[in-house]
Amino acid sequence: MKKIVLLAAAGLLMAQAASAADVKKGEDLVNKGGCIACHGAGLDKPIAPNYPKLAGQYQSYLFHALQQYQAKHQTPLYGRNNAIMSGMVAQYNTQDLQDIAAYIASLKGDLYIRDEMH
Repeated sequence: MKKIVLLAAAGLLMAQAASAADVKKGEDLVNKGGCIACHGAGLDKPIAPNYPKLAGQYQSYLFHALQQYQAKHQTPLYGRNNAIMSGMVAQYNTQDLQDIAAYIASLKGDLYIRDEMH
C-alpha cells in the first residue's frame, strides 16, 4: 500500500514539474502574439477603456480566461465570446497558455497587488 501511495505522489510531482510554467517562453509568446497592440506596452495600458489591464493579474485567473476564449461550446457558465481573443489564442496549446499567464502575472502594473511576504 505504501508503495502505491509513493508511486502516486511521485507521478503527481513529475506531472507538476512537466507542466511548470516557463515565464521566458511566455514572454516570447506574448511578443509573437502581438498582445501589446491592444493591451499596450507592459500589458497595462490598453488602447481602449473596455480592454483589460493584464499586468499583475493572478496567473490562475489569466490561464482560465485564456482557456475560456478557446472554448468551442460557449455556455452561460463557461467560455468568453470575443472573436479577436478567440482567434489569438486558437494557436496555443495548454502549456503555452500556462506560460503566457505566468509571464503576464510576473509583470508589475496598476493591478499588481502581490504582498511581498507571499
